[in-house]
Amino acid sequence: MDEKELFVKRFEEKLAQNLDSKTIQNLKGGDFEFNREFTQDYETFRRENLPSSFSLYEKICNICQKILPIEPDKKSKEDIEKHIENSHLHISPIGVMSFTILGAIFFMLVGVSFFILGRNALAFGFIILSVAAYFIFQKIPELFAISFRNKSNDQIITGIFYIVAYMRFNSNFELATEFAANYLQPPLSLDFKKVLWQLETSQFPSLKAAFDEYLKKWREDNLEFLESIYLIESSLYESDESRRLSLLDKSLDIILQGNYEKMLHFAQELKEKISSFNMLGIVLPILGLIILPLAASFSNPQAIFEVMIIMYNILIPVFVGYSGFSLMKDRPGGNTSLSKNSIKTASLWQWYYKIGNTKKFQFPPIFTALFLGGILFLLGIFPLLAHFGYDETTCLSALEVELNDRFRVVFGDDSVFGTFQNYANLVQEDLFCYGPYGIFPGLLSILIPISLAYMLGTYFKLKTKPFVHLHDTTRLLERQFSTATFQLGNRLNEGISAELAFGAVADTMKGTPTGDFFAIVDKNIKFNGMSIEKAIFDSEKGAILNYPSELIISSMKIFIRAVEKGPEIAAKTLIDLSRYLSEMHSANERMKDLLSESVSSMKGQAKFLAPLISAVVVAIVSLVSLIMGQLSESIDDLASQSDGAALASFSIGNGVPTFLFQTSVGLYLLSLIIILILIISQLDSNADPIHVQYELGNTMISSITKYAIVVGVGIVLFSFVGGNVLSSL
Repeated sequence: MDEKELFVKRFEEKLAQNLDSKTIQNLKGGDFEFNREFTQDYETFRRENLPSSFSLYEKICNICQKILPIEPDKKSKEDIEKHIENSHLHISPIGVMSFTILGAIFFMLVGVSFFILGRNALAFGFIILSVAAYFIFQKIPELFAISFRNKSNDQIITGIFYIVAYMRFNSNFELATEFAANYLQPPLSLDFKKVLWQLETSQFPSLKAAFDEYLKKWREDNLEFLESIYLIESSLYESDESRRLSLLDKSLDIILQGNYEKMLHFAQELKEKISSFNMLGIVLPILGLIILPLAASFSNPQAIFEVMIIMYNILIPVFVGYSGFSLMKDRPGGNTSLSKNSIKTASLWQWYYKIGNTKKFQFPPIFTALFLGGILFLLGIFPLLAHFGYDETTCLSALEVELNDRFRVVFGDDSVFGTFQNYANLVQEDLFCYGPYGIFPGLLSILIPISLAYMLGTYFKLKTKPFVHLHDTTRLLERQFSTATFQLGNRLNEGISAELAFGAVADTMKGTPTGDFFAIVDKNIKFNGMSIEKAIFDSEKGAILNYPSELIISSMKIFIRAVEKGPEIAAKTLIDLSRYLSEMHSANERMKDLLSESVSSMKGQAKFLAPLISAVVVAIVSLVSLIMGQLSESIDDLASQSDGAALASFSIGNGVPTFLFQTSVGLYLLSLIIILILIISQLDSNADPIHVQYELGNTMISSITKYAIVVGVGIVLFSFVGGNVLSSL
C-alpha cells in the first residue's frame, strides 16, 4: 500500500470514528453502490471488459513484432495509431504491420507448396489469399475501432440520459459521469471510466479537460455528443435553477434530434447500398455456380472444384462479410434500448432431458449440439467412409461393390438410381480415383451442411432459450416504465409517501409487467419490513431479480437518491424521468421504422431467397452432371467403334461430383446466413446478444432445412426426368 492509499485509509477510519454512517454517505456523494476501485486499476478493468478476440489479436501482434519487427510508413502509422487508441488495444503499429507481413508470407508459402505439388488451382488461390491478407490484416484495427464506435454510438443517448437524470437533483459532473459509467455497457463505459481514471491519476487537472480531450475523436462523427456534453458542463456554472435544468433538458434534446436526422440520411443511402450488396455479394455468386460444373465437364474437375473451394468457401465469404460490415461504417447510433440480462450465466449451460415427470438427465447445450451434429455429419460423409480400402484398378471398395449390386437389384440395371456411387479415373501425372459420383452420395451430402447448421443452431437456441421469455417480459416492462414513473411521481405530488406510492401504482397497472414489478416492491415493504432500496435490490427477494434491466436498475437508483432529497424533488425527478424515457422510446421507434425496409430485405435474403436459389442451382447442377456423365459414356462407346473414330478427339468429362459440389455450396450458404444475421443485428436498433444468438440459431436451422428439402426434392425429380429422357435416346 503506497502513501496515498495509506493516508486515504486512515482518513476514512478517522471519519468513521467521529461521524455517523448517513453523514459519511452524504459526504461521499450519496451513491450507495458506487465502487471507485475501477479507477485504481484501469488495465484490469480493460482486460475484463474487452472481448477475448481482442486479447488474442494483441498476443498475436506482439509475438509477430518480436519475430519480425517492421515499421509502417508515416501515414499508415498515424492511421493505425488512431485506430489502436480508439479500440483500446495494447499493441503498436509495428506489431500490426509485422502480423500483416507474416500472414501474407504464410499464405504465399502455402501457395508455393501447392505449386510444387502440382496443385496449380490451390496454389493460385492461396497466392490470391496472400495478397488479400496484406490489405485485410492492416484493416483489423480499423474494423475493431469501427465496431467500438458503432457500439458507443448506440450508447451515447443512454449515457447522456444517465448524466442528465442524475444531475437534475445533484449538480455534480464527476458523480454523474461515474453513475453513467457504472450502468452503461462497454465500450462507452470503458471510455467514461478511462476519463475518470485519467482524472484520478492526474493526467488532466479537471474532468472538463479530460472530457475535452476524449471528445476530440467524436468531433467528426458525432458533433451532437460534443454539444450535449458542453451544455451539461455549462449547467454547472448556472446560478439560476430553472436555467440549469433547461440546459440539461436541451442537452438530451440535441442528442436525440441530431441522431434522428443522421439516421434519416443513413437510411436513405442504405437502400441503394443494400440493393448493390444483395446483387454483387449474394445473387451473382450463386448464379455463377452454374458455370463451374460446365467448365469442369471440359477440363479437369478436380482443379475446378479446388477453385470453387477457394472462391466460395474463403474469398467470397470474406468479401461479403467485409462489404456487409462496411455498410455499417457510417451508421449513427440507434440502440436506445437499455435492457441487459444480469442473471448468472451458469443456468445457460444446463439443459434437462425428462423421462416421465421427473428430471433425469442434465447436459450442457454444447454436448447436445455436438451429439446431434456429430451423428448427422457421420451420415453425411458415409460415401467417403464406404470408399476406404478401395481397389486402385476399379476405384471401388468391397462395400461399394456390394451396395451397387443391391441397388441394381432394387432399381434395375438401366435406372439412374441403380448405382449407389462410382469413382472416375482421372489422368494427371498418374491415374487416380475421383468422386464419389452418383445420386445417393449427393443426397447424403445434404446432411453435412445440415449437421453444422443444426449443431450451431441447437447450441445457440438451447443457450439462450432460458432467457428469451424473461427478456421479452423485461422489454415490455421497459416500454411501460415511462408511464409507471409518471404515475409514481404524481402519487408523490399528491402527498402519498414513497413507500405507499408503489402499492397505489401497482393497483392501477394490475395485470401488466409494471404492475407486477411494483406489486413485488409493495409486498416487500409491507410484509417483509424492507426499505425501498432493499425491496427493489435485495439479493434474495428484491423485485429487480425478476426483471434484470439496466433501465429499471438505474431509474430506481436515481429515484432512491432523489427521495433522500425530499418528496418534492423525488416527484419532479420521476416526472422528468418519464419524459426522458418516452422521448427515447419514440426516437427508437422512429429509427426502427426508417431501417425496416433494409432489415426486411436482408432477412428475406437469409431466410428465403439465398437458400431457395442455392438449392435450385444445386439441383440443376446435379442434372447437368448426370447428362454430362451419360454423354461421356456414349461418346466413349462411339469412339471405340470404327465409324466413330472422329469422336475420339472430342472428350466430355463427368464434371464435379454432386457430393462435393453440394457440400461446398451448403457450407457457403451457411456462412452467408451467419454474415447476414450479424449484419442485420447491426442494423436492428433492438439487437442484443441474447436475441442475436437466438435469431441466429433459428435462422440457421430453418434456412438450411428449406435448402435441404428443395435440394433433395430437386435432385430426385431432375434425376428421374433426366434418366427417362436419356433412356429414350
